[in-house]
Amino acid sequence: MWSVPVPIPDSPLRYVLCYLIEHESGVVMVDPGWNHPDSWQALLSGLAACEIPMSAVTAVVITHVHPDHHGLSGAVREASGAWVGMHEHEDQLVTRINEDLSGSARETQWEQYQRWCGAPDEHIRDVAAARQKRPRAMVRADRTIAHGELIDVPGLRLRAVYTPGHSPGHLCLHDEDRDLLLTGDHVLPRITPNVSAYDPQTRPLDDYLRSLDALRGMQPAEVLPAHEYRFTDLDARLRGLADHHEQRLKEVEQVLAGAADGLSTWQVAERVTWSRGWDQLSGFPRQAALGEVMAHLRHLETAGGAQCTDSDGIGLWRTAEPDSR
Repeated sequence: MWSVPVPIPDSPLRYVLCYLIEHESGVVMVDPGWNHPDSWQALLSGLAACEIPMSAVTAVVITHVHPDHHGLSGAVREASGAWVGMHEHEDQLVTRINEDLSGSARETQWEQYQRWCGAPDEHIRDVAAARQKRPRAMVRADRTIAHGELIDVPGLRLRAVYTPGHSPGHLCLHDEDRDLLLTGDHVLPRITPNVSAYDPQTRPLDDYLRSLDALRGMQPAEVLPAHEYRFTDLDARLRGLADHHEQRLKEVEQVLAGAADGLSTWQVAERVTWSRGWDQLSGFPRQAALGEVMAHLRHLETAGGAQCTDSDGIGLWRTAEPDSR
């Protein structure tokens, strides 16, 4: 097994780790990276350094379809003839992303949702402009991969573990023979993966916390994430991530407790703590922060700690009344 750092242009994450795993008749590639000429060249250079011809890649397995992971899948498939596999929920997400890129009515729905969150027009324009610069349409799955399924390659026991939250169909991959767990963006060693709600229905933090719980006790020999660096003691990191979200939930509750008239999602986001400060965020990083606050508000709503009412097209959040808990 090798990891190849594939750069992400203009991103503080710097690179995604693409994993190459040998099997009896070739190589599985996990998360080939961002669709950019520099990223493509880095991937080719990594294959060459590992003495792996592109023609040896028989399968491209995607932990999730964010562009820094899935962007180059189509190019790899075209160059190698490999099949592309992902969870069915990620395949559905690719369809929605490609519809957005085509300029469909979903863009208008997204803007309406941002206004419901209380986002000002300037932010909506900034993010809309950034969305127009995203990589071109991404390929859909040739095969979907279900929870518990072994990846269909000979001589390798690489089992899919469904871990939604960061993305609706996120998969971790357990190499059972070597007891290695590829965690994609679900568990990172130092930073907290973004868990955002981007529509009025989903509750991704509920999913994410359940997915953390599902990995407890697994304790693989080593954890191989998609960013940063490999590490051990998965359970300790799972506790750290759960504690982070518990602290964030308490902070959001404190913000709501001081606002009897209710606050929009944007107003809550302005009042909670950010490592760089809310005023230092703009564009997509600010949108990710807003989406994360929405995910926490939805989780509190599920738990009976917060409630939301509509006021002239804006959702206002407040502490739940005692009889509604």
